[in-house]
Amino acid sequence: MARRPSVISALAGCALLTGCLGFGGPLVDDGEQDAESGTDETDGEQRCGPSTAVVEYVIDGDTVVLSSGEHVRYLLIDTPETAEGKDECWGPEATEHNAAMVANRAVSLTYDVECEDQYGRLLAYVAVDDLEINRELLESGNACVLHIPPNGNGKAAEYQALEDAAKQAKVGMWGACGTVYCD
Repeated sequence: MARRPSVISALAGCALLTGCLGFGGPLVDDGEQDAESGTDETDGEQRCGPSTAVVEYVIDGDTVVLSSGEHVRYLLIDTPETAEGKDECWGPEATEHNAAMVANRAVSLTYDVECEDQYGRLLAYVAVDDLEINRELLESGNACVLHIPPNGNGKAAEYQALEDAAKQAKVGMWGACGTVYCD
């Protein structure tokens, strides 16, 4: 009499196949990228732009130009404007603070879900050594939160808490400006 496979054996085989083939397991290279960090899972290269670069010059408190000529807009923050004839309160101070941290320095760039904005600028979290510049600009009262989903969804609450703490302490623009344009 021939023996029939048990239901448990059949289910285990199905689960094994589904886990390895149906969900991008070890037997399948689905080429998907990690949208949260902007890296390609297969080789660690940035999918949006360079992972490191040198800042050639600072446009304002939240935008820089790399030595490659690429423009980078900092993710999840906004600073008072100084470009295109605007002179908002604390704009020059935010620009100077940003320049002091990144001008002519090597920076690390980390991307999120969307790589570029409507103006073709790369969208990134920028760091020098272990200092995340986007975060530091909030903590020092030189920036406020600008959350444009889907980018920043994982950090928006943390960044809002940093802005709230700077406001409460009246740090930077929060203590110096009667009107804060990004508020």
